[in-house]
Amino acid sequence: MPPKTREDEDERILRAALRREMLRTEIPRGLLRTVRDAEDGDAIERASELKELGYDRAWRSLMHRTREIAYEEWRRGALAISQKGSKLKPDWAGDDVLSKLVDAAISNELLYENVMKPMARRTLINTAEKNGIAWREEAKALEANPDIHAAFESIKDDSLKYPEYYLKPFHAYAEGNLCWLAATEARSATYSMALRVWPKDRITAETAQQRLRDSYTDTIRKHRETHNASTGEAEPRKILDVGCSVGMSTRYISDAFPSAEVIGLDLSPYMLAVASVSDKGEEGSERRTWVHGKGEDTKYPENTFDVVSLAFVIHECPENATAALMREAHRILKPGGTFVMTDNNPQSPVIQNLPPALFTLMKSTEPHSNEYYTIDVQQMLRDAGFEHVHQEQTDPRHRTVCGSKK
Repeated sequence: MPPKTREDEDERILRAALRREMLRTEIPRGLLRTVRDAEDGDAIERASELKELGYDRAWRSLMHRTREIAYEEWRRGALAISQKGSKLKPDWAGDDVLSKLVDAAISNELLYENVMKPMARRTLINTAEKNGIAWREEAKALEANPDIHAAFESIKDDSLKYPEYYLKPFHAYAEGNLCWLAATEARSATYSMALRVWPKDRITAETAQQRLRDSYTDTIRKHRETHNASTGEAEPRKILDVGCSVGMSTRYISDAFPSAEVIGLDLSPYMLAVASVSDKGEEGSERRTWVHGKGEDTKYPENTFDVVSLAFVIHECPENATAALMREAHRILKPGGTFVMTDNNPQSPVIQNLPPALFTLMKSTEPHSNEYYTIDVQQMLRDAGFEHVHQEQTDPRHRTVCGSKK
């Protein structure tokens, strides 16, 4: 039997911690209601009766058995393969019992800081480097780049007030996106994310990234050809990429629409500094601008843009911020303009059936997962005033949602 790795040991600790958390809380009672075996259901009733009568030893014995059943039920449910589209969201998000169990484990500060956070980082970095992504090497090179701090100072808007949600830790960074470590690692993390979409395909990180972005820009193009062709404005001239991070989505959009001026807007001046330095001398860079600002309050005039894009942004936002982003996009779009977003697809069987250790780690680094996976994005767009709203599954993990301003 091969020796256990550090990752194996971390997973064992995490599973044990989850199980302890379930046994510590009242969650087992909710889980046990789903157990189909009537005899086991009777065992719960007998256990409760014995406890009330003071027979604690007998009660503990019976509850040990039913807890084991509860844990196994949770494990089977988490790994069950559902038919495509049969569920609107994963069981590990929202108000479901499994979701509450995971949230309870994440809220344990010692468990989060000492197991989940370091395990999430090690898993991301080691997986990326095994796939040929020079994660640590690139981060060091970017931080050592003499131009990056000058770019930071020129881009940063000191008058900008950050939303409260943006100041919280996420992605296993204590400062969220407001730090150099997050910014210098973002490109590698994005390449690694694309590779996870097609795990069985023997492709490079660059090929996976191109596939991911092509599916997104193709959906934008098809939407505009369908809804803007009659006005002769299918080809966008001015595009805003909200939450552009280090500019990877911005550059792919710019390449797909070579006639367009593209602005990358982000709340993190660290990310924008990396975007600016990385874009220097690249083809089409003269059409790209990097702006430190809020997607909820861009300061642009009404009717400015043909397309407003949000690529992998909304899962990082609370519901009220998502609604504000949509309202602002509607305000600054021209009549007939296109709102487009891509992100994890709550109905994806891949997302719904992630192994327990993976979805727990993912939720531990994404504090707004419960809101993202339960909101109705299409209805929110309609509420913001958009028409022709539709959703496409653009790859096994992700969806793209489009809408047009009237």
